[in-house]
Amino acid sequence: MSLASLKVMSAEESLDRLLGGGGLRSLFQPLIDLRSGSVWGHEILSRGEGALSSAGALFSAARASDRLFETEVACLCNGLDLIGRRFPGQGGRFFLNVSPSVLLSPRFCRALSADVIHSFGLAPEQIVFELTEREAITEVPAFDEAIRSLRRQGFRLALDDMGAGHSGLKTLMICLPEYIKLDMSLVRSIEKDANRQHLIRFLTDFSSQINAQVIAEGVESWEELKTLIRLGVPLAQGFLLGLPDEKPRGLAPSLQDRLRTLAVAADPGTAFSEPVARLAVRGRTLVRGEAKGEDVNDLFRRDPTLDHIVLLDEEFPCGLITGHAFFQKMGGAFGFHLYRREPAETLSKRDPLVLPGTLPICRASKLAMEREASSLYDPVLVVDDDGLFVGTVTMKQIVTHSLRLEIAEARNCNPLSGLPGNRNIEAWIEEAQSGDEPFTILYVDLDRFKEYNDRYGFLEGDRLIRFSSELLLESLQCLDRKGRLGHLGGDDFVALIPSLLSPSFLEGICRSFEEGKGGFFSDEDRHRGSYLAQNRSGESAWVPLVTMSLAALENPEPSEKRLHPGRFAELAADLKRRAKSLSARNRSSAFLVERLQRF
Repeated sequence: MSLASLKVMSAEESLDRLLGGGGLRSLFQPLIDLRSGSVWGHEILSRGEGALSSAGALFSAARASDRLFETEVACLCNGLDLIGRRFPGQGGRFFLNVSPSVLLSPRFCRALSADVIHSFGLAPEQIVFELTEREAITEVPAFDEAIRSLRRQGFRLALDDMGAGHSGLKTLMICLPEYIKLDMSLVRSIEKDANRQHLIRFLTDFSSQINAQVIAEGVESWEELKTLIRLGVPLAQGFLLGLPDEKPRGLAPSLQDRLRTLAVAADPGTAFSEPVARLAVRGRTLVRGEAKGEDVNDLFRRDPTLDHIVLLDEEFPCGLITGHAFFQKMGGAFGFHLYRREPAETLSKRDPLVLPGTLPICRASKLAMEREASSLYDPVLVVDDDGLFVGTVTMKQIVTHSLRLEIAEARNCNPLSGLPGNRNIEAWIEEAQSGDEPFTILYVDLDRFKEYNDRYGFLEGDRLIRFSSELLLESLQCLDRKGRLGHLGGDDFVALIPSLLSPSFLEGICRSFEEGKGGFFSDEDRHRGSYLAQNRSGESAWVPLVTMSLAALENPEPSEKRLHPGRFAELAADLKRRAKSLSARNRSSAFLVERLQRF
């Protein structure tokens, strides 16, 4: 007998043992919501033992012995059983990998029906069947009917490895999944590939049109993550965000803080935005395991104004019961008798939207409106930094307040750059002075901009202003901590950064402006380094190319003496003048840094 045959026999024997009830392992890898910086769900990964310790070897052996169905179902049930036994009441979503041929089998719906999922202590709404790319979909009508059946029971579908294998546009249109997972080949070093960035932006925009969400797989660097956030990708997983583990885990506080900082830098929202916790009201709650369907029914019947009930597990929210969804289940000829003695958690939604209380209301509004239609008008659950329940916020509250704040923001934003104006900048400075961290106020001017406007026209001048604002925004996004950029008008910008700046950061801004400004001049003027225009005296003169001058005023330590925001501009006036002189002397963008002197 050949060595190859011995290896096959060894794999078959290992598979026999695994399917006989021993050796299968389930690991959990977190999926992260990049907008809120929190764990959104987990993918359940299956592993064997010995020769089948890797997923590739396990499923290759299953295919070779024509036992793919038994193997995949055993893996799925092992993961679900693990959650039910060791982590009862676990909220969030769980992604389960399944091959198209297995999903098409009539046995699949029986093996993993809604009733089976309930027996594990989970709800179908928590389960996402992730269609793997190992094989193409050939039986389209049968597949379509299988998908419809799963969706009728409350399950959802994800398309795995989009951009690789069989997961192409044809499969996407056949499935129309709720989640599209980008293959890691699209994600790897995405910050260096403009074409892949365009593709991911297209897929993100397309997904919103079909009510789907994009998930980036295989994220391993902060540069990749920053780019994905900038492109609008809402969800991600990868070794940077969490390794596969034997239990579902949350994020480390330091990692969570960094993610939230990146999200705010990419979408700073409004300076007047309030944290969503200010709207939260703690209403009716029930402790998990202490109430049944008839108890919930009594609560809703006795109080006609009661809209929803939150289920708690030691002050951690684990479910939401809305009046509308509850009476849909309890209605009909048999509804009450069917559910009256069931635990309250079987009547709850296990994956409500849970947001940190520090999240700005306007960003909370965006997340709430991106939910699926069946949950669109559910209240939002708010938690503190430790994940403990604070209260709920209704959609009416969120929409009303976010609309008011966005109107206030629009009135103050510069129409050319879209950046916040004077009132916002003043609020940022007041906020920075009330804290106990160092901060820097960065004043930015374009030198000889008036002459450029006169020579090249206002449309080109507007284009140069927009280029400058985008460059400054992108630079601030590279900082680990939150920085905010405002536009005073014309060619004057102000940034508030809650930290001290390194010279290399300011050098990078100057270098980027010098590298990019050439596209705003004719070839002749660019090569000459000057152009003919009228100076401020109205005389024709050769004017050097536009430069950018940066004046950074540092506040290294908190002070009891608070200054009016306008006073900072006065204190920085001489620094700005000297920075502009340095730029003019070198004919290149320059910066100066000075420590604030308190009097």
